[in-house]
Amino acid sequence: MTSHQLQRARSTLAECARWLVVGRISNYEFDDAVPSSPDPTVSAIYEYFWMLYCDMREYRLTGPDELSPLERDKAVRCILFLKSGLPYSWPVLSRAQSALLTLLNLLTLGAAGRIYSRRVSVAGDVVYWPFISESQYAQALQAPAYLAGGAKLTQ
Repeated sequence: MTSHQLQRARSTLAECARWLVVGRISNYEFDDAVPSSPDPTVSAIYEYFWMLYCDMREYRLTGPDELSPLERDKAVRCILFLKSGLPYSWPVLSRAQSALLTLLNLLTLGAAGRIYSRRVSVAGDVVYWPFISESQYAQALQAPAYLAGGAKLTQ
């Protein structure tokens, strides 16, 4: 896949995520619109958005299903990251590794997940994920796509 195709997949995901967050499309429409891509950025950010809703019913993230301020801020950071052109610098698990971690997490009542999270936190400041650091996030806010005036980070 060319870099242009990878960037197009990121842009498509950013637009779909933006529409999902503001309630313009449903969770099912979001899933149908997300591009297939070998880009770990697309995979990681799609997984984050997938965790924001229940796929047992179709709905929009409005009213009682609206995102919390913390979830919304993280979603905005993801959209900003997708449009930034920055490389994804966090560790990436294969599907098999991810499945194994999920199984181990269930068997250890969350201990495996906590251990993995501590190891991943060495890669960067998880508060600013998918950015690797506060400075990288601040730099992206200097030229925000979709975000006239910037965004606030809720901690």
